[in-house]
Amino acid sequence: MAMALGLWAALVLLFATQFVLVGSCSWREGFVQALFFWGLWVLLTPAVVLLSFRFPFERKRLFQRFGIHVLACVLAVTASQFAFRNFIPIPFPPPGEEPRNREPGLQTPAPGMRPPEGFLGMRAGLDILVYWSLLGVCQGITNFRQSQQRERHAAEMEARLTRSKLQALRMQINPHFLFNTLNAISTLIYVNPRAADEMIGDLSELLRRSLDSVEEQEIPLARELQFIRAYISIEQKRFGDRLRMEQNVPDELMNALVPALILQPLVENAIRHGIEPQRAPGLVTIEAKRHGENLHLVVRDNGKGPPAGDANRPERRGVGLANTQARLRGLYGQNQQFSFGKGEPRGCTVEVRLPFHTETVPVSTVPTGGLP
Repeated sequence: MAMALGLWAALVLLFATQFVLVGSCSWREGFVQALFFWGLWVLLTPAVVLLSFRFPFERKRLFQRFGIHVLACVLAVTASQFAFRNFIPIPFPPPGEEPRNREPGLQTPAPGMRPPEGFLGMRAGLDILVYWSLLGVCQGITNFRQSQQRERHAAEMEARLTRSKLQALRMQINPHFLFNTLNAISTLIYVNPRAADEMIGDLSELLRRSLDSVEEQEIPLARELQFIRAYISIEQKRFGDRLRMEQNVPDELMNALVPALILQPLVENAIRHGIEPQRAPGLVTIEAKRHGENLHLVVRDNGKGPPAGDANRPERRGVGLANTQARLRGLYGQNQQFSFGKGEPRGCTVEVRLPFHTETVPVSTVPTGGLP
């Protein structure tokens, strides 16, 4: 509304300048003439704007809204005609007549006096143009707001869908991990009942930790490593001295946020395919490094490594690795990287690159190219 009044003030100034230059009157007279000429629309503008926003053109009510605005336009033109016939001084007197009042260039209507020929017709056309121009501007603003609202709604729906997909991927990890752990317990229950019993206790603690963060897509790296150590303790009941874990993570990276349970499938894959097939002692190493704005996570084992060519074949990767890739794409779009291949001098190495941050990134800001 303030902008509309500012535009009318500019228009009054423009017309006042025209009256001064063309009509040879003073600036005071020019302002008075311009104000009288446009003053009615200064008063009508708030009503027209409110009416335009209250009854915008819509496809389902097009004819109804058009009729409403035609009627409103007729009322505005009628009010203008009545005002200029009876109350508003006429900017220019009829030909051959002198101004009746003391202000040169203004003609106050007298009883029975008619404005100059053609003036009211010109004024009616101008009023119609002003009304529909105001209506067009308000309709444009309405369309812009509706477009923004549709975009926000679409973004919210996309964010909800992304969260649902991420949560579904997250839920895939727990049954997969639970099944593998229970399978490991079943192999020990008759051979080493005590170890199996301890594994069940450790498993309950691990599931509790998992449920504590079920609503969180990202957690601090320190909590993720605690979960991994609890998982390794379960597997060590099974493998004994054949399994060791080394951790090389600087203290300054412990607060970095990472996807919850991002390391568990990688460690599980290293144990299952790297440590389990061999009889010699096995080592699983977890590293974390920061390179600029990125956090690099590395999980490697000293097993015999994947068969030649399997590292580059996505279909040969299990549920855990495929799930990890999908979650990374869903959370960070193209701003992430996942690589899987042979280690040096042997074993398997999995590397994950993701943005380094210590505050949760809203899912609604996921870049283009997220979950498929």
